[in-house]
Amino acid sequence: MTPIRVGTRGSALATTQSRHIAERLDAAGAPAELKIVTTTGDVTSGSLAQLGGTGVFAAALRQELLGGSVDVAVHSLKDLPTKDLFDGELSLIYPVREDPRDVLVARDGLDLDGLPAGARIGTGSPRRAAQLRILRPDCQVVDIRGNVGTRLSRVAGLERFAADDTGVGRGTHGDLDAVVLAAAGLARLGLSEVGTDFLDPHRVLPAAGQGCLAIEYRTRSTPEEVLAAIRSLEHAETALAVQAERALLLRLEAGCAAPIGAFARLEGKELALDAVVADPRGGEVLRERALAPVATSEEARALGTRVAETLLGRGADRYTDRTS
Repeated sequence: MTPIRVGTRGSALATTQSRHIAERLDAAGAPAELKIVTTTGDVTSGSLAQLGGTGVFAAALRQELLGGSVDVAVHSLKDLPTKDLFDGELSLIYPVREDPRDVLVARDGLDLDGLPAGARIGTGSPRRAAQLRILRPDCQVVDIRGNVGTRLSRVAGLERFAADDTGVGRGTHGDLDAVVLAAAGLARLGLSEVGTDFLDPHRVLPAAGQGCLAIEYRTRSTPEEVLAAIRSLEHAETALAVQAERALLLRLEAGCAAPIGAFARLEGKELALDAVVADPRGGEVLRERALAPVATSEEARALGTRVAETLLGRGADRYTDRTS
């Protein structure tokens, strides 16, 4: 079998997670090789909203996939738009979800409650910023960009993690008391030990799809042997959960630059979906929770849509960025 060409961004995290997928394909008897694609989000230092919001990290990969220079593309699911921008030309496979939580990385081993008043907490996520401002209104939330190493190096005492691959954000180190990152990203890089407070989803809701990778392929022209290989990696429970979360985002017409958290998981025989829409300035917060028996993608999406409708009825559209 000709090796499956796996498209990936060039950052350390992206190549690590794509290599993980390639290794799983190899183990399933389907040889795979990585092809690195440079994206706008990897070479520009603006905020996520300034870069164009949802999809900025995925656009170049998707064009390579549509053009046939790669067979599949591996994404962090939370980076993908919820709207179908390609009229069904591309489809997704969801491998098993890893840790969905956010994690605080703070100086001196501090947890979120232990940070002193006035502490500077860095994040590039409006969702995290909004929830942090609610939990710790006495702290200062600082917008940051860059890869994992760059962000870690902003924490006092962790300057050794200064960027060494893309250089995004290079130049400022040790000026923050803490940063908040995705726990799964740290784990994929073998850096979980730097986390000082793994934030329970009941306290800080993660982004829709957080902790989940997505394997994207051409719906109509992917060879059967490639389809069989990537479908062997799909995890049914993960697929139902993330489809509910993404349906909620779609109905809210919100992208990853919106202050919205969503997390679904099986509780007994039902799928539970928790969602939050928060004022990015740290004011009002809208929370909803719903459970439903879910066995199909359609039922999962219906649950997400129902929760979104409830939030819209409470005025959630005041805080969504209306782009998805």
